[in-house]
Amino acid sequence: MIPFALAAILAAAPARGSADGGVKVAPVSPKYPLLIDADHAHIEGKKQEAQWRGHVKVTRGPTNIFCNRLVAYYTEQQEVRRVHCYGNVEVFSEDKWAKGDQADFDNLTGILVVTGNPEAKQALNHVRGTKVTFSVDEDTIEVDNATALLKQVPEGSGTPSSDPKDKPAQSTKGKAADPKKDKASR
Repeated sequence: MIPFALAAILAAAPARGSADGGVKVAPVSPKYPLLIDADHAHIEGKKQEAQWRGHVKVTRGPTNIFCNRLVAYYTEQQEVRRVHCYGNVEVFSEDKWAKGDQADFDNLTGILVVTGNPEAKQALNHVRGTKVTFSVDEDTIEVDNATALLKQVPEGSGTPSSDPKDKPAQSTKGKAADPKKDKASR
């Protein structure tokens, strides 16, 4: 694994027009620094783009994003503005978790959008949908076309059971009652 602090790598570009032949390192103090760790990196300075492959991990404060491949886009000031993650995306941020096939992270706003069979958890809440959006800087998660996965609450308990045998709650809307079960309960 090759760990990189993207801002530090990009800042190592020679300063233009300097009297010492351009060997000075431009000072950079990005507002939202990212640490990116991967097996391989390919940086294209003219495009202001960097590609990372293999066991990619991105860290910004308490947020960690894992994926197979990532493309980072940065500004002329060498700040990463956006990253696109592809393949087996999984995100952890304090008590929030999300996973999906791909993700788009806006580093300037802190908004992460996960798509491709996404699901999310926060505390005891587990939701699936078509798009999961959460802010890494705030305590919010939004899910489009959401389906909540609820655990059954054991009698006398105010909290859901953590027993893996518990199944998600299912709606009986539109289903006819089972007469055999109905007679047995009388």
